[in-house]
Amino acid sequence: MNSIVVPDNLPEILKKYVKAAIRSQPEDIVSWSAEYFKSTDDQYISLATTQKQDRTLFRMLAFQLGTTIGTKERIEEVWSDLSLDFNLLEQIYTIGNFRAEHVDMVEFLGITFGHWTKSLKETVLLCCEAFCKCLATDGYFMHVDVACKLYGYLAKLDCSLSADDDCPDSGLSSSKPAMVQTSKSLDVSPAPPASGDQLQQNNVCISLESILARRLATAAADGGPKTGYHVPGIGMAVSDCQVQEVFVYFQKCAADNGGYVYDFDIENDRCPRLDAINNN
Repeated sequence: MNSIVVPDNLPEILKKYVKAAIRSQPEDIVSWSAEYFKSTDDQYISLATTQKQDRTLFRMLAFQLGTTIGTKERIEEVWSDLSLDFNLLEQIYTIGNFRAEHVDMVEFLGITFGHWTKSLKETVLLCCEAFCKCLATDGYFMHVDVACKLYGYLAKLDCSLSADDDCPDSGLSSSKPAMVQTSKSLDVSPAPPASGDQLQQNNVCISLESILARRLATAAADGGPKTGYHVPGIGMAVSDCQVQEVFVYFQKCAADNGGYVYDFDIENDRCPRLDAINNN
């Protein structure tokens, strides 16, 4: 009789799975488990692509965190379970000004997904898919209240830090979506002693941080909403008039769809422009 070989990492995998299941309390444990193991496979994940296998991660984030009010502790538990980069998490906290322990998850996930898309419209569509509890054959959907809240919040953020405002190597600006960097993809080898060049680079980073801090302080004094970051999936702040047009359209769609806004409504040519209009 052949003996059964138990993989060395199986106990740790099952431990994380049980912890995630207890936290989430899913109604359908079978479907939830399938989603969980799809999103935690042992591969590097790129946020620059939106291939179907990668989109499971987005659904898992929304499924685990929900779309109400949560805590930073909960966010960081899920972030760790999915092996996501904590540097990105700190940036999201800064952009959303999430200083308190409790966080609005619709706002948090909106900013998070904005790092992985190329436009505000794409971000809203991705949220529509991720927030949808059912994988409906006729389309993904959000309740109209959630859709208006999400869009209204993201539309008023200004994440359009231009290339002229920062150093090309500062990492603060990019025309491409961020790469999803998991802890598996980070170099965990010990850092060598700092050389003179490295110390000079550190001083440059400190100077860049000082410049950014002054820029944000000036924007706040002027009543401006600039966040100091370039997030392709959020971009420039949208005008109040444009936001209201989108709200009216969403309400009309919801009236026809039982209170929901579908992804095909957002893709429809009748949908007002979601991204800011750049008049420059």
